[in-house]
Amino acid sequence: MERYPGLDAEGNVTGYAVSSVEFSVLYDAEGRRVGSYMWITPEYAVRVDEFIEDGLLRVGDVSIEYARLVEDIPWPLVYVAPDLEEYIDWVAARHGGELRGKTVMVNYSGGKDSTAVLAVVAGLAERVEGLSAYAVYSHVVYLEPVRNIDFAVKAAERLGVDIEVVEADRELMRRRLLEEGLPYRGRRWCTYMKLRPIKRLKKQLKPDSIADGDRMTEAFKRFLRLYQMSPRAPRLYSGGRLRPIYIWTLLDIVLNVRRLGLVHPDYLEGLPRVACMMCPYKALHEFNERQLELLEDPGLIEEAIKASYRRWYDPGKIPWEAFREQHLWRHHPRVAEKMYQAKRLLERMSLEEIDREQVEALYRSLWLNPLPRAARVEPERAVETLASMVLGAYQAAVEAAENARRLVEEERAAAAAGGAPSGRPGQG
Repeated sequence: MERYPGLDAEGNVTGYAVSSVEFSVLYDAEGRRVGSYMWITPEYAVRVDEFIEDGLLRVGDVSIEYARLVEDIPWPLVYVAPDLEEYIDWVAARHGGELRGKTVMVNYSGGKDSTAVLAVVAGLAERVEGLSAYAVYSHVVYLEPVRNIDFAVKAAERLGVDIEVVEADRELMRRRLLEEGLPYRGRRWCTYMKLRPIKRLKKQLKPDSIADGDRMTEAFKRFLRLYQMSPRAPRLYSGGRLRPIYIWTLLDIVLNVRRLGLVHPDYLEGLPRVACMMCPYKALHEFNERQLELLEDPGLIEEAIKASYRRWYDPGKIPWEAFREQHLWRHHPRVAEKMYQAKRLLERMSLEEIDREQVEALYRSLWLNPLPRAARVEPERAVETLASMVLGAYQAAVEAAENARRLVEEERAAAAAGGAPSGRPGQG
């Protein structure tokens, strides 16, 4: 996850935050690490820097591959598209000939990136002869709030783009939730359920091009794919795929979405992303019991959580109360057991704490306070500018994750052989 800047009432950066699964990492205004924190419950987290070394979090005899779970992406604090109309003119001049007469389908989620994409494509439709556009929003029934549909329709109407609303198969969703439980990391079957009606609509309408909200700084895998596609000059359109904002920074996204008046309510509630409410890739602090009432059938979700617990998890290793409070259904059972064990040890210690409100306030400030003044980078130079900071961080992250995996494999081999695990002794 890219670092989110926290802003004061004058638009000054006060620090940065990254949230991933059970962890949040905080930085000061200069980008120096303040601390890594593990969420014990959705309400509070404790500082765990002293337990992290070589990409591993070691608490007692518990080892967790921290480097694989926490994706921390720094990026240069610059604007690439501070003037939306000017940017759309640039895209039209660059790709108008290729897009003339084409139909573009926008995969729309209601989140900040896809809203920016929809705005750019709507502007292109006004500038490029014969270009037509429509949006498709796929609602994941039961797992995301119904209000997301209303927001998607309102956004498309505001931007003058037709929208098709489709949804996952209701009966199949209900059956899988009750029989298998909720999707978890590494087994996110909900993605297939979401994409299936989009593919069906695509086959029916046969668009010439698909537009999506990929951005270079959003995730390391995405960065590598987009960077390797064209390491120097931006390549926004190729192979029937339009990526109109992949060179934008988070500042560009927030600035333009705020100007459009299309800020999703999740952001104003302190969430860093718009996703299914029961998404296994959300950080623990993003789960608020009050928000469950926004779902279509909260009772069904409670039954799905129970189904997850009964089918996949060992009650002798994770008590039901902890499983439910910590939303451990998000993890593979083996990982969930390690998370629970580590938290049990940590909560007995006297460690520095942060609470949910502190982190939510930081994320919320990006949408409520004035945005910072920052340098402007011309679109032609954006790829190189972003890569100058992200590429090194990506390489370091790969090395840390590989090292953590190697150490865990060595520990497993030593345990299987009856020997002592290698590496630094566990703390705690």
